[in-house]
Amino acid sequence: MKSTVFLSYSSSQSEAATRIELSLKGEGYSVFRDRSVLPPGESFDARIRAAIEESDLFIFLISRESVSEGHYTLTELKFAEQKWGHPAGRVLPVLAEPVPKETIPAFLRAVTILQPRGDIAAEVAAAVARMTAPWWRRMLEPRRLVPTAVVVLILAAGAWMGLPSYLERRAQTGQAVALVQQSQSQADSGNYASAWKLLEQANAVAPASRDVVEAQERLAMELLRRAPSTHRTGSRGNFKVLVNTVAPVLSRGAAVAKGERLANLLAHTGWADYLRAPDALEAFDGIDPTPHYRRALEVDPGNVYGHVMWGFEILRRRGSLAEAKRHFSAALESGREHEYVRYLQIAALLQIERPEWENEAIRVANEMRRKGEPRPQGWGGFASIKVKLWYVYSDGLTQSEKKPGFLAALPPAEHLSLFRWLFPEHEAEKGNEEYWLFQFRFFLAQLQEHSGDRSSALASYRLLLGEAATKRFDSTKAIRMIDDANAAIKRLSI
Repeated sequence: MKSTVFLSYSSSQSEAATRIELSLKGEGYSVFRDRSVLPPGESFDARIRAAIEESDLFIFLISRESVSEGHYTLTELKFAEQKWGHPAGRVLPVLAEPVPKETIPAFLRAVTILQPRGDIAAEVAAAVARMTAPWWRRMLEPRRLVPTAVVVLILAAGAWMGLPSYLERRAQTGQAVALVQQSQSQADSGNYASAWKLLEQANAVAPASRDVVEAQERLAMELLRRAPSTHRTGSRGNFKVLVNTVAPVLSRGAAVAKGERLANLLAHTGWADYLRAPDALEAFDGIDPTPHYRRALEVDPGNVYGHVMWGFEILRRRGSLAEAKRHFSAALESGREHEYVRYLQIAALLQIERPEWENEAIRVANEMRRKGEPRPQGWGGFASIKVKLWYVYSDGLTQSEKKPGFLAALPPAEHLSLFRWLFPEHEAEKGNEEYWLFQFRFFLAQLQEHSGDRSSALASYRLLLGEAATKRFDSTKAIRMIDDANAAIKRLSI
C-alpha cells in the first residue's frame, strides 16, 4: 500500500502544489493538501494535526511566504516536528523559490533540501519514490549498485579489521549531530532547559565530538547572557545553580581554545563570577570579574563581550563613566551582538539612581533613535529597559532638583522626538492604562513647552486636567502634577 503524504505550502505556490498532488496521486499516493476539504464546524488545528499524524511523509514547499512569521505553514511544520522530532526520512523540504538560507527553519535545514532544476512535480515525485521505497530496492538503484558492492566487500574484510567499531563510532557521531540540531531548534524556540538536556545526551553519546563541545559552549554563554543584568539579595541561589551548571563547560573550553573563541569564554567566565555575587549593587563578596575581562581583551582586543561586560562592571562598582563609555564604544564598533550591547549599556547606566548616568542613558536612547535602531525593550524576557527609562522621565520631569539637568541632556526638539519614539501613546502600560496616560500627557506637555510649541503644550495640559476631573487621581504625586498643569496653563495663556 502506498504512503500517505501531507503537502504544506503557501497560497503563492498553489499551482505547483496542484501539479505535485496530481503527480503523486498518479503514482498511487494518498495526498492531503487542500485545507478547504475540512468538514464544517470541525476544529481547524485539530484536523490539521490529525492529518499530519496520519501521514507517512511531510512535504514542505519553501517560499518567502511559507517561512514568514504568521503563516499557517509554520504551524503545520511545528506539528510535523512534534510528531517526528527529526526530519530524516520523514520530511522533504522543497525549494519552490529562492529564499535567504537564514530564514529557513532549522528543522528543515537538518536534512538535504530538494532544489528542483526542471519540472518541480516530477522531481518531487521521484524524491518521494526514493524515500518510500524498501531499503533493498534503494540499494539496487544503478547509482547505488557499485557503492553497495564495495560496501559489502569492505564489511566482509572488516570482520577482522575492527570495522564494526568504526561503524559504531560513525553511528554515534550521526546521533550526536542530530541531537545538536534538535538542541538548536529548542533554543531557538526559547526552551533552554530542553536544549541543554539534549546537548548533555549528545555529549554522553560522543564526548569527543567537536560539534557537541562547541554547541555546549555557545549555549552556556547564551544562558549567562540571558540572566538578568541586575539582581537583588535573595536571588543568589537561582544564579548559583545556573553558574554551577555552565562553569565546567566554560573551563573545559578555555583550557584548549584560542583567539576569539577563548576570549568569548573568558569574558563569560567573568560574567559568571558577577552572577555569583550575593547582591549585584551592594556586596562584591571578594569576587572580581575584571581579570577575566582584561585577559579576554589581551587575547582578542576587539572582543565584544570583553568590552561590554567590563563597561558594565566599571559602573557596577561606581567607577568612571568616561572609562565605561570607551568600552561600550569599542563593543559597538565590533559590529557584533548590537542589541545585547545596547541593552547592557543602558542597564549599566540605570543600575543606581545617579542623575549623570540617567541623563547619559537618555542620550544613548536618542542615539539609537537617530540611527534607526530598534527601541530598547529588554533582554531574555527580564525587566524591561523601557520601563526603567519611563521612571527616568518620571523623576526628571516631576522632581525639581533633577529637572534642569534632565531637560539639558538633549536639545529640546530631540527630547520631544525621543519621548514620542520611546513611548507611543497607543502602547499604554497594561493594567494601568488610565494613570499611565495621565502621566504621559503631563510629560508630553512639559516637553512640548520646553521645545517652544506653546499651543500643543496648552492642549496637552487641558486634556490632562479634563481626564483628571473624571478619573479623580488622588495620590500626592498626581495632585502635584495637576497643580503644575494649572500653573502652566496660566503661564502659557498670557
